[in-house]
Amino acid sequence: MKFARIAGIDFKANKAFLLLALAYTLLGLGQEVILITTAVLAHEMAHTTVALALGVRISEVELLPFGGQAAVEDFTGLEPRKEIYIALAGPVLSFIMAGVFFYLIPFQGPLFSLFVNINLFLGLFNLLPVLPLDGGRILRALLSSPIGYRKATLTAAYMGKIAALLLGGLGVYLTSTTMSGANLIVIAVLLFWAAGREKKLLAYAFMRFLLNKKTQLGRHGFMESRQVAAVPETPVKKILDNSRPSTYLTVVIIGNDESVIGMRTEAELIECLLEKGPAACIKDC
Repeated sequence: MKFARIAGIDFKANKAFLLLALAYTLLGLGQEVILITTAVLAHEMAHTTVALALGVRISEVELLPFGGQAAVEDFTGLEPRKEIYIALAGPVLSFIMAGVFFYLIPFQGPLFSLFVNINLFLGLFNLLPVLPLDGGRILRALLSSPIGYRKATLTAAYMGKIAALLLGGLGVYLTSTTMSGANLIVIAVLLFWAAGREKKLLAYAFMRFLLNKKTQLGRHGFMESRQVAAVPETPVKKILDNSRPSTYLTVVIIGNDESVIGMRTEAELIECLLEKGPAACIKDC
């Protein structure tokens, strides 16, 4: 459910998030719901702010009980260094908020103590090296150079599913022994689902970027094209950095004898970058 639009970004709440909020409210924990929502929203706003500052376009953010998921509008803007900065922004803000409110506990009471714990959990949990958590995004950024962005995504998402199963097992054990693991079971289910969705989000970012151009081409019957010449050793990312939403990029590959030895389209370059990683050169495609 969409509840806000900030700086051109739609903020939505996942249905499970809303159901948990409703359940907590019916149990008389309305104040806790407000604190959790505030912490999660602040966490996601930190991600969004840093993304905008780095020139990465995000179309929407969906809130989940353990954080959120962002749909990246421009795949080419997401390089490993930027992804690490964006991923770290959320946990860093959560820890800062926990530290600030920790010093206010003596003056404000138990709700501030709860808010500290919520932010600590949010920061620490999101640093686990599994997708879709922030730690998983950092892991993907580190793996993308040696194995490629697509394989790095699948690896971190697979680890996310394993973590979800372990968390769910712990939740079942705690529920059967102390009746206190219901929250862990819910989070485990959502984590497993969200980890599986990472592959779809990767394809979504790639296809959305190209679909905008195909739409323009279909509407007008033609589209302005930018053609650049490059040698086989030119980094693919360097060329894609010059891509523009309103023009279609084609690359003419020039050999050592200055003859034309091939041509690649923008879609082929993006696919190559996904497969080979950020260090890919034209010759790798």
